[in-house]
Amino acid sequence: MLNLSALLGISSEWSSYTSILLLLGLLVRLKSAKKNARRNELKALATAARERRETKRHDVALESNPETSEDEFAFKTIGEIQRMQRAKWISDANMISGLARRIRRFAGPGSKVNAVTEELYQEAFDENLKKREKYQTTKTPLAHTPISIKDCIGVKGCLMTGGIAVRSHPKHISEADSVLAKILRESGCHILARGNVSQCMMLPESHNNVWGLTRNPWDLSRTPGGSSGGDAALVSTGCVPLGVGTDVGGSVRIPAAFCGLSGFKPTTGRISKRGCMAPRPNDRHGLGEVIPSTPGPIGRSVDCCKRFMETIWDGRMFELDKGVAPITWKEEEYSSTRKLKIAYFTSDGWFEPCSAARRATIEAADALRARGHEVKEIPFPGDGCQTYQLYVALVAAEGNMRGFTEGCDGEELLPEYNVLKAAANIPNFLRPIVSAFLDRRRGSLVKASRSGGLSVYKFWQLLADVTSLKKTWAETVENYGIDAIIHPTLPLPALKCGASKDLTGAFSYTLLANLILWPSGTVPVTTVKRGEDKYPLEDLPPFQRDFWAKKAGETMEGSCGMPMSVAVLTPPMRDELCLRVMREIEEEVKFEARPKAYF
Repeated sequence: MLNLSALLGISSEWSSYTSILLLLGLLVRLKSAKKNARRNELKALATAARERRETKRHDVALESNPETSEDEFAFKTIGEIQRMQRAKWISDANMISGLARRIRRFAGPGSKVNAVTEELYQEAFDENLKKREKYQTTKTPLAHTPISIKDCIGVKGCLMTGGIAVRSHPKHISEADSVLAKILRESGCHILARGNVSQCMMLPESHNNVWGLTRNPWDLSRTPGGSSGGDAALVSTGCVPLGVGTDVGGSVRIPAAFCGLSGFKPTTGRISKRGCMAPRPNDRHGLGEVIPSTPGPIGRSVDCCKRFMETIWDGRMFELDKGVAPITWKEEEYSSTRKLKIAYFTSDGWFEPCSAARRATIEAADALRARGHEVKEIPFPGDGCQTYQLYVALVAAEGNMRGFTEGCDGEELLPEYNVLKAAANIPNFLRPIVSAFLDRRRGSLVKASRSGGLSVYKFWQLLADVTSLKKTWAETVENYGIDAIIHPTLPLPALKCGASKDLTGAFSYTLLANLILWPSGTVPVTTVKRGEDKYPLEDLPPFQRDFWAKKAGETMEGSCGMPMSVAVLTPPMRDELCLRVMREIEEEVKFEARPKAYF
């Protein structure tokens, strides 16, 4: 037998080293080949899902069947649609047909906005014909309402992908409606479409490898927000008056604010999530017990959000899911004329709002004063840095974004996750060094996570911090004797697509309500005016004149005309009060601007 080592003059010792290196190289190549093969499998699954969508027939949406103009229903509130129904100007069938064509034209697959994952026009049309008499006699607050529902909420016959390719396999098609979808359908809603989401549903954008990128109808270079961005875009383009999303860090309120709409995150535990998915293997997501995802509405108006809450809190929800608090809608609190004590703050001390966001908050405060309420400015309770770091630390507690990668099952995380991914994977011994070279705010991101995950003791300390945060906010309300708090929903208008990875700190404002489990809603107040499309570094506290501030400046460029909103925050179980304050702001400021970029 040929002795290769002898022929080449290589000693047996070096031959062993060479063999080990060759073997390691082979293993690396095999692992890489396996990874590539898996990615190709996932791409094929996503392609097949899109093909199933494209080959599905929707005769009701054909241009050859224009029984009603699609523009007749555009930008209507639920109340306006119901008045048209009562006057017999329209039928549900004609409305479904018209809106199906509008969605396909302005927000459907292949459109500039690209807000839809699955189209349900024909199913809605056929169901209405089959149950026409029932729909005609239904008199709930949502009767005759065309809606969209977020991709992660179970609807019979539809996928729940959560923006993850492995979930686009046909085996993940829902066999039954979720509790939420069942109640909405029984209440006379017509489910026309499914709204697009972000990959893993933990980004303030709506982009994934299955359904693609959703763009903002106000400016196609910007994101509609996430992860309920598809539903917000559908409402914003006038395709439906109501979208149903979920909120775990602002996922309802961010898209609503970015798209000039009303959005509401209810008190945690008042809405069933049975039949919804979590972006983790077998839907096992332990963090959901600490920071729960909460379904909520995105509406053309506050009244649209109110009608949603009023409908699902009529008693049926806790009959179908005994884990839901048995509390029905309290109309007397929503309709009350009692004068309120309301506080506001314009900054959380962590990420200074742009001038338009600050002005919007002051205008909302003035609007409430005009209603006779006592309104006063208060300092931000605590520190916005704590809000941001605590949320990030809890999400990153498992270490190295393990839950995200396990949920993706071989699919590469999107570039929007790059900064978080890099921070999560820094070796622990290097973290003090890396944070020392970064500015204070980005350094806090590095300090908030730990490679390999947190110890049990450290995780318990985080939970204790959450308890302290809840106590701080409860005491604030008690000490000042206030009913509600208003503040900027976000410090910036809608971000450019892909920019969220460099501006994670800007979302401290929405993360707060998810940590303390309070209801919170957002309502549009104004748009960015000329001269406000800047983010001057010289006006910021010294520690904020950093990389994030420069990125904020890029966001403000070209932002004139973009919507700006304010948020309303109330203690737990005071949802009706929160919606009341939102409604009164809306009635005073009379925001009427509409997007124009989606045509």
